[in-house]
Amino acid sequence: MLEVTKSVEWDMGHRIPNHDGQCQYPHGHRYRLEVTLSGASVTIKDASDEGMVIDFVAFKKILREKIHNILDHRFLAYEGDKLLKEAFRGTLEKELKILFVPFIPTSENLVTWCYKELRSEFSQNLRFTRLRLYETPTSFCDYLPE
Repeated sequence: MLEVTKSVEWDMGHRIPNHDGQCQYPHGHRYRLEVTLSGASVTIKDASDEGMVIDFVAFKKILREKIHNILDHRFLAYEGDKLLKEAFRGTLEKELKILFVPFIPTSENLVTWCYKELRSEFSQNLRFTRLRLYETPTSFCDYLPE
């Protein structure tokens, strides 16, 4: 079995509404998501992807479409965050690219969301080994699918 990893980066703001520290305030990060897949390499003679677990170009395309293009330069907010809902409701929400989600936008919840967005996008011959989300260069969390 082989493993391959591809990463995607984006800039995004968020706040943790019930946090008792600095994260309760709106702020941003340069996120990096690493997705590791495992599987056997393609053995079909003369196939374009012969010898590959997955073509990195196809891998990149999925990560850009399902993660980067949705989250880059957005502000992720919990839909139950009354303060932000009131401040950004209506047209401001659209103009400022606020994305309200049904979870507190922690790294742990965000990496779980990323997995859910990606899990059906890859061949059934591939298995997710790990998704690692960096919130800062020195802080990350891992999602390990069972």
